[in-house]
Amino acid sequence: MRSSNLIPLLASIPAAFAAPSQPLFDNTTAIPTHFGLLVFPHFQALDVFGPMDVLNTLSMLYGNSTTMYLSIFSKTLEPVSTAMRGMHAKGDFGQAIVPTITFKDYLASRNGETEDQEDENLQDEEDDCEDGVGGHGVAKRKRQSNGHGSMGNSTDIANRGDIEVLFVPGGGGTRQNMTEEIAFVKALYPKLKYIVSICTGSTILARSGILDGRRATTNKRSWPWASSTGPNVTWVPTARWVEDGNIFTSSGISAGIDVTYAWVSRVYGDKVAEYISLSSEYPREMDPHHDPYGKVWDVPGAS
Repeated sequence: MRSSNLIPLLASIPAAFAAPSQPLFDNTTAIPTHFGLLVFPHFQALDVFGPMDVLNTLSMLYGNSTTMYLSIFSKTLEPVSTAMRGMHAKGDFGQAIVPTITFKDYLASRNGETEDQEDENLQDEEDDCEDGVGGHGVAKRKRQSNGHGSMGNSTDIANRGDIEVLFVPGGGGTRQNMTEEIAFVKALYPKLKYIVSICTGSTILARSGILDGRRATTNKRSWPWASSTGPNVTWVPTARWVEDGNIFTSSGISAGIDVTYAWVSRVYGDKVAEYISLSSEYPREMDPHHDPYGKVWDVPGAS
């Protein structure tokens, strides 16, 4: 066929094959603006960076439609690594993320603690870090130089309002002492619009008590231990993710991307979620019940 004969054929291709146009938000009255991410040593990298990239793309593509802020929470302001000290016989392979505010300081800011009191707390923290020349001391000085790291000063915190959506990753660190993380989730949850856990991050939610009487799922390889952390939780053995009220929980690791798209679909509309996934060239899972990993890892009751 000569190329000239292709022109009418190409012109007849339905408009459905045209590049997708950017859809508007379904909801424009209750869109969250202040997001939180909880991190701890030996978090699972994809649990964090998968969901965060979905939100990064949302923020980038819809910057004219919404304003989004991110606060990164941890026990201290030291960089938090995916690697766990002493875990590997050789090497220390991992990546680190820098928190913007501690659990203690955020809760204090919401409870009206003064900046003088916060400075006293910071001094106590640096005293515990030798002479302050280490990572914690550097992070502390950075925070003092502009208020609260990337959070800005106390006025900025007030302007951003309460955290509305909290993401809680999993990873090997969830098997360590999670006392502060559990207490933070328990304290924060009553004011949240949504909370999203990925992988064994659900065990932090379970131990905080907020999953009691609810349905949830978790990492299938870690099922025996993870499900034991919530005896009053209805654990779903075959689920890519589970939605129960304002709580979203996902299966292991990569499922965090799919649960984030599910959350975007619920809050902003399915067309928006689809547009973001196409822009990211990611074939998102649409069926929360499509989960072969329960059977792979011999989870009781998996189908």
